[in-house]
Amino acid sequence: MNRADKVKRYRKMGNSNAKGTRKARNRKNPRNPRASLGMPGTGLLLLGVLAACICLFGTFLIHKKSEIPALSYVTQEEFASLMSFLDPDFMRKQLGDDKDKKMTRQEIRDFLQSVGLSDVVAAGGGSDRLKREAVMQYYDQIRDYLDVGEAVSKKTILCLKQSKNSCETQDGKLKFKIDSLKLKPMHTYEVYVMGKEALGVRREAEKAVALKNVEITDTSGDKVHFIYKEKEYEAGCKKDLARENTHCTLYIKGGFITEVKDVKVMSEETAAGRISDTVEVLLLNQGAVHYGQVYLFSDTDCAVKKGKRSEKYKPNGMISSKKLKLKKGECAQITPAGESGRLYLADAKGKKISNGYYGSFFVYRDLEGYYIVNKVNVEKYLYSVVASEMPSSFATEALKAQAVCARSYVCRQMAGEDYKEYHAQIDDSTNYQVYNKSGATKECIQAVDGTAGLVMYEGEQIVDAYYYSTSCGYGSGMEIWNQKDRSYLKARAIAPPDKNKKAIDLSSEKSFQSYIKSDQLDAYDRNSKFFRWKATLEPSACLEELKERITMRESINPENILYYATRNGREKKAGSLKGFGGFKDMYCARRSKSGAVLELVIEFEFGKVKIKSEYNIRYIVGCAMEKIVYADGSSDSASRFLPSAYFSISFQEKSRRFLLSGGGNGHGIGMSQYGADSMARDGWDYKRILNFYYDGVKIRKAD
Repeated sequence: MNRADKVKRYRKMGNSNAKGTRKARNRKNPRNPRASLGMPGTGLLLLGVLAACICLFGTFLIHKKSEIPALSYVTQEEFASLMSFLDPDFMRKQLGDDKDKKMTRQEIRDFLQSVGLSDVVAAGGGSDRLKREAVMQYYDQIRDYLDVGEAVSKKTILCLKQSKNSCETQDGKLKFKIDSLKLKPMHTYEVYVMGKEALGVRREAEKAVALKNVEITDTSGDKVHFIYKEKEYEAGCKKDLARENTHCTLYIKGGFITEVKDVKVMSEETAAGRISDTVEVLLLNQGAVHYGQVYLFSDTDCAVKKGKRSEKYKPNGMISSKKLKLKKGECAQITPAGESGRLYLADAKGKKISNGYYGSFFVYRDLEGYYIVNKVNVEKYLYSVVASEMPSSFATEALKAQAVCARSYVCRQMAGEDYKEYHAQIDDSTNYQVYNKSGATKECIQAVDGTAGLVMYEGEQIVDAYYYSTSCGYGSGMEIWNQKDRSYLKARAIAPPDKNKKAIDLSSEKSFQSYIKSDQLDAYDRNSKFFRWKATLEPSACLEELKERITMRESINPENILYYATRNGREKKAGSLKGFGGFKDMYCARRSKSGAVLELVIEFEFGKVKIKSEYNIRYIVGCAMEKIVYADGSSDSASRFLPSAYFSISFQEKSRRFLLSGGGNGHGIGMSQYGADSMARDGWDYKRILNFYYDGVKIRKAD
């Protein structure tokens, strides 16, 4: 419908509404109200007083029994957000300073006049607050006329969890333009969305939302606990509707699970059945999904299939995205001849720029460019993962332990849908496992073949087989990610058993500083240069980047980045770093028993930020690092990421710098690779190594 048609339609609606209002007014207000009531004026007055008393008493009872629901009305702030597809400056002028004031009929009328819609969208006057439903009816009419580019759309979301101005939904994180809207966990809502932001809430929805590939972990009590996209949640549920140790699809609304479908009991047989022989890996372009152009070749004859057509290419024959002539939404499959054939990425001149890939390439084109998915046999995928994640010079049993970890990890990740929109299950970066950055070696191939098909189970489920480079002598549980612990991932000393008779609590600053500065430790990771390190930091010199990193991580991980404005010795929660001023100080506010920093505080002139989760801490503070010196005496002045969250902080008055005394490289959960190598050299086999790092797991084939 064009503008002219909309004006005609709304003018007709407006005239119709106006006539209806006049008729109703005439019926309700006759010229002689006393005569129409059939009673004298005094009686009418008494009746009015009595009605008022009843009204007041009724109002008292209502307020005594219940509060006004949070989404009953629309504030001026939310209405401004809803209208943000217009000029934001215009909206600020239209609305008053009281952002929490509820929208009234008169304010809607004034707004309609200001945008020139008063003659096509009918609205009466009055200071009475409008219910949300009424405001949204007006909004839909306004949007239908003014949102010519259709920038705003409606979407039904399930609020899994809300934190500040964002909400975790079934499709990922959705950011709200305002933080005053309080949504209930496990309730569904109709929201108005523009881009990746929610402008406002239309209403609580009646429709249930489906969560696919959910893992139910606990059904005891009146709540069902489940894992969805690697995060833990809980929801109410009728008794016996859900079962523990199952994968399924949950339908949720109103705070409760209403239906459970596609149930798969995680027995050994079904677990094995869900593990495919192949994995689809998205090949990133220096961290990005898309390529401007694609160039590749095969070292053997290969077939290029596009739709129903197939074309043959000779060995080393250049295949480019230009030759493929893909339209948006199309895909080409490139498959080498024979199992030994490899595919290579190349530059525009045909020069090889990658190691060889087994399996097939699928080249897709969409609105943003091209992307490549490598579909490959899991065991051949592992050849390059083990080579990329662990040095081939490590002991054979350590390489075997790495192979079982990597296989367990990828089998677990294949059940997710993180890259479903790109026809993939995982990518080739540290987001999952590093793949094909180092070519497969004889040692790594033998380690994979020597453990073929073996994965680790806890009960009937494949475990989260996390691993990392080097410990500081202690490993952590899931607490350093601010998550619930897994029973098989525990904090532990990574040292010979005879040196580990008494557990040490490193949660105090005194005990951790004594431990991290000691040279007398007999830990399995001592052979790594990362076992101990010292880093010099100057946060004031990179204030802008420091704040940028904080803001970026808060947008991704808001529950673990908290802002507090400080004025006159008082703290108040804040929504951003605005007005915080310059850098002042930083310190560890809380530490785990294994010594990792769980909460780091960065103080500014007029505010402070609490940072939780080891990755956030390492990434944010890393930008201030000037130099790091490792245990072997080598140094680095280019690193912008802390090796680990196991460090103490001191301030050097002479240099006016912070000194971090730390140890380890990586998150510290699961298997330490350097520790595994030392264990193997001490005579441990790969099964003993794995049972040390993963409590109570069973190693068996998933075939």
